[in-house]
Formats: sequence, C-alpha cells, structure tokens
Amino acid sequence: MDRQNDVTDCEREFYQDSLPLLAGTIAEFLSCIEAIRAYRRETEGRDPVCACSARIKSAASMREKLLKRGLPPDREHALSAVSDAAGVRLICPLTEDVYRTAALIREIPGVSVAREKDYIAHPKPNGYRSYHMVLHFPLRFLGAAGADNRLWLEVQLRTIAMDCWASIEHELKYKKEIANPELMRRELKRCSDEIASADLSLSTLKELIEEKENCFETSDCRR
Repeated sequence: MDRQNDVTDCEREFYQDSLPLLAGTIAEFLSCIEAIRAYRRETEGRDPVCACSARIKSAASMREKLLKRGLPPDREHALSAVSDAAGVRLICPLTEDVYRTAALIREIPGVSVAREKDYIAHPKPNGYRSYHMVLHFPLRFLGAAGADNRLWLEVQLRTIAMDCWASIEHELKYKKEIANPELMRRELKRCSDEIASADLSLSTLKELIEEKENCFETSDCRR
C-alpha cells in the first residue's frame, strides 16, 4: 500500500489531536479492504484490487480549499465542511471490479455512505472517469465511543487505465507553458474515450475466457 504524502509538523499543527483519528479511519478502512481482497482471492481466484494508496490531505491544500469555498481555514471546518481530509484510492483491474468492490464497501458493518458519484457512467467534461464514495466510518479502536466519533473518508475507485489517464491529466494541468491548451484538452478527452473503449474490450475478453473455461468444465463440452 502506497502512501502519497508524509505527515509533517504542518499537518500535526493543523489537525492537532484529530490527526490520529484520520490515520485510524484510513487504517480501519484498509483492514476491511484487505479482508475483502483475501476473501475474493480465496473464493474466486483473483484479486479485485491491484493497488491502493492513502493520504491525509496536506495542511496547505486543505487551507487553500477552505479559502476557495469562503470558509475559515481551520481544523473544525476541515473536518466538518469538506469530506476529503482522509482519502483512499483503490485501483482495480477492470470496470466490473470497481462496481463490485463499491458494492462490498457498502456492506461493511457500521459504514454509512453519505454520497456517491459515478464518473465512469457519467464522465466529467474533460474525460475524467472514476467512482467516488464519501463514507462515515466507525472508529472501532475507540470502542463504544467510536460510533460517535466518525470522520469523513473519501474513497476513489478506478481501473488501471483510468488511473493512468488521471495521473497524466493531473500533471499536465499544472504545466504553466502550454502552447495550445485547447488542443491538449481535446487530446485528453480523446484519450479518455479510447481508454474507456479499452476497458470495455478487456471486460469482454474476460467474459469470453470465463465462458470458454466454464464450457470445458461441463460434461457436455467434454464429449
């Protein structure tokens, strides 16, 4: 599991005693994800998640986000007014794995889903595709008090191809010297459409392989 940023003194000063709660929320969620992955590997012979990463939003990014929304850049609003102080990204092999994993997340005991956005079925205008979930996750390490001390957790699920596109788009977005930004936007959108087509083709290939394997396992096909 990859952590995208290290917690610094800036985050400790900003989040204060809520920092270990944010870290605990991520740890609790990831332990459930690992159990889901282990169960699927054992029962189905494949892992629905090929990589995951987690981060606590940096103090600088959180302050900037709150100021853009016209909110005081403090810990209280960071934990109550926005939902991505703690975040996890799950990278799945195929689109169907994204939806099945999201369904299993909904069934985790004690989890409540505040909202979901399906940017796979309904991509953003720039071509961004991903599945977003905002959860309230119980802090079981606090015992009985954990049910009353839930924090927001933002979860993003996407395929390998979607993640590749998003990473490149994120990098290019912050480039200052781009000769033709409109051309770049069109090309990114075109690449996103091609990636979506590739994901669909890969899912179809998987279905065809599974149908062939099932056919050979039946007595009719052995004759």
